[in-house]
Amino acid sequence: MSKISFLTNEDIWKTIPEIIKASKHADVAVAFLGNDGSTLLPLKKGDRLIVDMSPATVGAGATDPFEIEKLIKRGVKVFTRRNLHAKVVLTNTSVLVGSANISKNSRDTLDEAAIFSTDALVVQRSKDFIERICIEPVLPKYLMKCKKLYKPPRISGRDKTKSTKSQIRASHARLWIVSLVVGHIPDKELVKYEKSEKKAEKRINTEVSILENFHWSYKPKMADELESGDSIIQCILQEDKSILVYPPSKLIMIDHYTRDNKTGKERYIFHLERQKSSQVMKWNKFRNELKSSLSKDLKKPRTMAIRDTKQADELLKLWTPKGQIARKNK
Repeated sequence: MSKISFLTNEDIWKTIPEIIKASKHADVAVAFLGNDGSTLLPLKKGDRLIVDMSPATVGAGATDPFEIEKLIKRGVKVFTRRNLHAKVVLTNTSVLVGSANISKNSRDTLDEAAIFSTDALVVQRSKDFIERICIEPVLPKYLMKCKKLYKPPRISGRDKTKSTKSQIRASHARLWIVSLVVGHIPDKELVKYEKSEKKAEKRINTEVSILENFHWSYKPKMADELESGDSIIQCILQEDKSILVYPPSKLIMIDHYTRDNKTGKERYIFHLERQKSSQVMKWNKFRNELKSSLSKDLKKPRTMAIRDTKQADELLKLWTPKGQIARKNK
């Protein structure tokens, strides 16, 4: 059965070396290969690389001929393709197509996205594309010329090797598992709480969705990381001590209000949108799936971010897009 995954940022850079090292042969077509590119791209003898190594690109520092030379010495067959803009990593059985060039800047700073697929037809079409563009090999004389033309890139006068924390892209989890208990809002807060609910309700389609929420009596750390549209799986301890796991809900907004005027303490409310037809799962069933996906055997739920896209996809697939338990998991 073929697989398809949507990858971003760290997951892309985790997947690229994994599939290249695991394959008998790999072909990579990438517009630019920058400093440290030969390390980021672990190609081996017999693999092929197609890159834009035109004089203009080399002179601008987008493709580093010294890194290309390292790959050639490793036994990689390198081809140049003027105006190449594709980013394709192809192995015998899989292909990754996305936005990322091979550079530290792409790995550490830029927001990148890619589709990974093992579909046989997609792999074959990718092979056809690669074969069509493997036309102009990088020969020793041309490599020497490019080395003379090359000038290291400069961005806004900054040294790219000295990235500050504000420059480095933050890792963002699109799926969270949140451990909760059944609780009630104090009567004195009901007016403020209901006002927040009405504000959030305006943002959902009430014909197909329902508004649900959970709250914290202080600001939890995850409030600074969560973004609208993120998915949250709630594991809720019921009054009878059973634990129910609710299907992924989309975060609509995070709201807060002052719950104690004397101390200034606040209550944080997380408003979610869930499909009306959605179904809950028992904790033991979800726990088994969680262990299979994350290799963690949790006796009790705990709040955690699922940062690995593949792992997140496996958990999201436990339910259908309408929130019903997938047939194979019933």
